[in-house]
Amino acid sequence: MEFLLELKAYQEIAMTQSTNRSYISSGEINKVVYTLQQAIGCIGDTLENPNQSRKRIGQLFETLIKLIIQEVGLICEPRTVNIPIPGFSGYKMSYELDVVFSREKAILTSESQHKYIHPSEIVGSVKTTSKDRIDKIFLDKFLLTKLLEREIPVIAIFLHDVQRASATRDLERNGDRHFKINSTFKTNHFLGYTVALNRLDGVYYVDPRPEMLVNERLREQIHNFQTFLIKDLWEFSR
Repeated sequence: MEFLLELKAYQEIAMTQSTNRSYISSGEINKVVYTLQQAIGCIGDTLENPNQSRKRIGQLFETLIKLIIQEVGLICEPRTVNIPIPGFSGYKMSYELDVVFSREKAILTSESQHKYIHPSEIVGSVKTTSKDRIDKIFLDKFLLTKLLEREIPVIAIFLHDVQRASATRDLERNGDRHFKINSTFKTNHFLGYTVALNRLDGVYYVDPRPEMLVNERLREQIHNFQTFLIKDLWEFSR
């Protein structure tokens, strides 16, 4: 919380201050956010309806990210927009945007397309995982840009990209059960959407998969959440 106050006061300059260097190098921002959300997930696992539980856990992750962005001094709220479809009078496409953020509150006028997304605002999609969702995020940027007839900056923030796998038993030793995880990130789909549709303006993981750190093509586009908070957030909202 003290570091978030530092970010609010000094913005991107905070990462260059000697008093903050050791904290930033520790990667603690990612650790704290991950632990908070996993605590929420553990509680959600105790609820009776698993589908409702997963939905609620995802909503709370959106709220957590929104509160962090607000804490460092930016305007950040979810928004639903109804965008007219060009050439089809009276028809509108409804979009529920997880978060829309800006450094200063935009002055919106009802006469212009800016009432939907102001040029100073950035659209953020916040999900616990990219599984079954990554294609929609790429498509959202494509359609928003097409329908509003101007470039709409869209970023994605994910918690992780793993799921629990079935337990196995180590029969050769003592029969203990070993719990595993499987990756849910689809590298080829991600790169394919980048080429076929458009490149997202930023992709951030609280807990990136190892391949995202070593694959050169992925490393160009995917970064950890701490990088977003201390650096890219301020560049986007400049």
